[in-house]
Amino acid sequence: MNPRLQTDCARCCALCCVVPPFDADQGFGFDKPAHRPCRHLAGDDRCHIHGELAARGFPACRAFDCHGAGTWVTQSLFKGACWRSSPAIAQRMFALYPRYRMLHELLWILDVAIGRLPPADAAPLQRRMHAIAALCDGGADIVAGTDVLGVRREVRAELRARFSSRAAAG
Repeated sequence: MNPRLQTDCARCCALCCVVPPFDADQGFGFDKPAHRPCRHLAGDDRCHIHGELAARGFPACRAFDCHGAGTWVTQSLFKGACWRSSPAIAQRMFALYPRYRMLHELLWILDVAIGRLPPADAAPLQRRMHAIAALCDGGADIVAGTDVLGVRREVRAELRARFSSRAAAG
């Protein structure tokens, strides 16, 4: 697995507990608006109930994986700064985290898909994966100006085409 896609919560500032909204009906224990810290988030950016998430009604938190996006935003883009540092940093982090999360999820999906294909069939997906990694490496301004949903649509179409043709041939 690509090291960039591994979550390292100790090097993040709990963006997953702040940026997205929570919906109790989706396994988050209670409703929470976007850009507000979870009430279980401590001042050290750690969850007070992490060891009991499922038992306390947070199975979605237990299953969540940002695929390293939180660490990437915190460390690569903001050099370890935290959203708590200033309203300007918070605003920028909150805007970028969902975009990087989607890109990192696409990288993870492509990585899994590539592992299931013969090398010749995997080559176009590897090129796509390298292009997305380069996009992430390009920096915050480039990612902020990119149609990330469009990238996701393209990847989904490419995966659908690649795997539906294999299923038809198989």
